[in-house]
Amino acid sequence: MTTKIKIPALLLLSFIAVAACKKTEHPGKIPITDEPIVKPAELTIYDSVINNQVAYILAAQMPSGALKDTEASNSRICGYFANIACRALLKSPTAENIAAVKKYMAWYMSKLNGNTNPVTGGVEIPGSIYDYYAPGETTNGTYDSVDSYAATFLALAKELAEISATEKAWVTGYATQLTLIGSALEKCIDTEDNDVPTTFGTDDNDGLSVDSYVHGAKYAMDNAEVNEGLKAMVWLQTNVLGGSKTAHFQALLTANTDAIETQLWRGTMYNWNDNGSTGATISKWSTFYADATCQLYPGMYGVIEPLSKRANQLYTAFNVYYPAWSGGTVYSGAYPWAVVSYAAAVLNDKVRVDEYIKHILTFNKTGKQKDYWYNAEAAFVILAADRMKNQGNTPIYSPEPLIDEPEPADNANLALNQTATASTSFNDPQLSIDGDASTRWSLAAATENEWYKVDLGKTRNISRVDIKWEGAYATEYSIQVSSDDATYTTAFSTTTSTGGDVSHTFTAVNARYVKILLTKGALPYPMSFWEFEVYKK
Repeated sequence: MTTKIKIPALLLLSFIAVAACKKTEHPGKIPITDEPIVKPAELTIYDSVINNQVAYILAAQMPSGALKDTEASNSRICGYFANIACRALLKSPTAENIAAVKKYMAWYMSKLNGNTNPVTGGVEIPGSIYDYYAPGETTNGTYDSVDSYAATFLALAKELAEISATEKAWVTGYATQLTLIGSALEKCIDTEDNDVPTTFGTDDNDGLSVDSYVHGAKYAMDNAEVNEGLKAMVWLQTNVLGGSKTAHFQALLTANTDAIETQLWRGTMYNWNDNGSTGATISKWSTFYADATCQLYPGMYGVIEPLSKRANQLYTAFNVYYPAWSGGTVYSGAYPWAVVSYAAAVLNDKVRVDEYIKHILTFNKTGKQKDYWYNAEAAFVILAADRMKNQGNTPIYSPEPLIDEPEPADNANLALNQTATASTSFNDPQLSIDGDASTRWSLAAATENEWYKVDLGKTRNISRVDIKWEGAYATEYSIQVSSDDATYTTAFSTTTSTGGDVSHTFTAVNARYVKILLTKGALPYPMSFWEFEVYKK
């Protein structure tokens, strides 16, 4: 006989209640587990800035496909900027980004110019494209250049075609338009087949490109981009356009590469513009744009080996003169010049690139962008971040010793093509240090107690200043010198000048800045001189 134990009803209910509460998961609470909690992966600074800048670029695309420079409703639509922006989008080749790029490219190719400017009625380069303006996509029939717009678009087309067979087929469908764009680029190159303008230089068939037939300048920055565009055209000819002109564009590429080396490279720096001269460079490290910035372009765009000693030395020198760019300092004008971060990334300068990206993220984290932020600025940050993510075996940047600049001859004009400023000006102060006795600087009005100053670029030992006065000369003036542009001492003065070509000698002194104080004029006209020259002896 089994004895049954009677459990009081109240106690039984308590057991049931306790058992009911013993669950492995509690509603609304974290599961009880011995496994470690895995936190969501945090984005790197590179991925974070790429995401922010991609969104910024895409937000400025119009229904037509046009890409505005900024999100402003009346923004300019610049093909050059947009080409760079789309190349950056392709670094993250999602379906959305590729679709946006193709929509833009189709828009760009629908806007190619014929041989007549519809606004001015003047002759135009077929295959060029004007700048447009939102919201109505109107144009004034102008552009910043022809060569760089065409070159960057051809580079974009190549990069899209390289993504997949599908995208290559899409690009091939626009063979006619690509051929026309290639023709526009070719039209800008100074060869025996093209009569280029001579506004800034000479028509010497040197293989350099002019920015357009409006300006006619052979800029170093443009030519670096053109060099890359010609490489893209060689590839497109071989892989997309049938190859009938592959050798032709290869010859143009070779000529352009040689010309950048022989015409623009001057031993220590690249000339920012080919002015037809030989010998010393006209570029100055003290001038941010275009003199200093253009030094980064040949390495950045592969005209020279990006990791070469020269590319390293030029980038290193840039940082000597502009050390705070990576912290966000803007040295000239208002634009951020984010392209410098990409130049740094090409050389794998991780410290400076990371600092700059973190600077940009301080804005992005609050839903903003840096002031005067254009789609091309966003693009170069994307390109820099992508480059840093994919450096592979690229060595970390280590600065090379700077290129030794040879000392000028004792009889050299130390002021020639340096930097001149004045208290007031009617003519550009540079006109009196350009070595051209037919151009001159003058005051803006017939005022007295004004000044004109030359920055020699570095401290020099000097003992003579020559002045070639125009008819409206100064009767009373003094020449002052300084090493810091703050404290000046008088090296020479006169109250009895009669103008003409004069040479003033004084006790040799070390100085970087030479200033003339124009106390009193001889005539009731703005004081003026043709040339202002500074010598060691």
